[in-house]
Amino acid sequence: PPGPVATWRLDDLVEASGNRMALRAVRAALEQPGVKYNPLVVVGGSGTGKTHLLHGFGHGLAAAGLGPVACLSAHDFTTELIEAIERDRVAAWRARYRRAGAFLLDDVHLVAGRERTQEELFLLFNALQDGGRQLAFTSAVPLRDLAEVEQRLVTRLEGGLVVELPPPEREIRLAVAERVLAEPAGEAAGPLAQYLAGRPMDSVRGLLGLIQRVLHAAEARETRPTVAVARQELEGVLPRPPRTSGVRRSGIVLATAGGVRSREKAIWHWPNVAERFLEEWR
Repeated sequence: PPGPVATWRLDDLVEASGNRMALRAVRAALEQPGVKYNPLVVVGGSGTGKTHLLHGFGHGLAAAGLGPVACLSAHDFTTELIEAIERDRVAAWRARYRRAGAFLLDDVHLVAGRERTQEELFLLFNALQDGGRQLAFTSAVPLRDLAEVEQRLVTRLEGGLVVELPPPEREIRLAVAERVLAEPAGEAAGPLAQYLAGRPMDSVRGLLGLIQRVLHAAEARETRPTVAVARQELEGVLPRPPRTSGVRRSGIVLATAGGVRSREKAIWHWPNVAERFLEEWR
């Protein structure tokens, strides 16, 4: 069966107060796979790190010799089932997953409304749990709010440990930004990471998109990414012009006393700021 993605490792996750419970639950399950916290369900919004955590858990299980580890999304699980039905190979497809040492399913909420997928998942769940194999799931929807999902499957999911992942805290955003910007920003990586981590963000995915936007802006300007470049790109703040020495002048040409007194030669009120320009007095 498909295994965890190689680039998503458990050690790459930054621990903070928000995700500490989820990380500790995964580490505890790794010490006693199939026994403690089985199933393990991680609930959180899009981009909060659920998929990374699930695949990192899969790598830990594989390293512990608990193989083969099946790790895939609910969408791929459903697609495989449809293909197996069309080719009349459902029995072989079932055997493929029932031989797994652990089964990890991402975005389980996507099985909503798919009766055959739910039926096969329920049967697979029971077979693996009875065999002492580790089960883990992620969901972007709280289990109590799952719609069009059979209650018997929801009950199975609720029978283990359910932990939540909140939006990434500033500590996590800062660590991710520093890691990504270390090479392209060089010495400016620290201040730039501080600036970007301070912006409100609901997900790590959104932060990475912001970083890429700044990197592209710096590349277009043929310069290194800095806080100044980021502020200009994200806020439209232009860099301050250098100060000049000498007497400061306003640049306004004053009219004669007679011109000011004459209402025909002076504009006393003009509502459109963009049209306030000066011309030579004649």
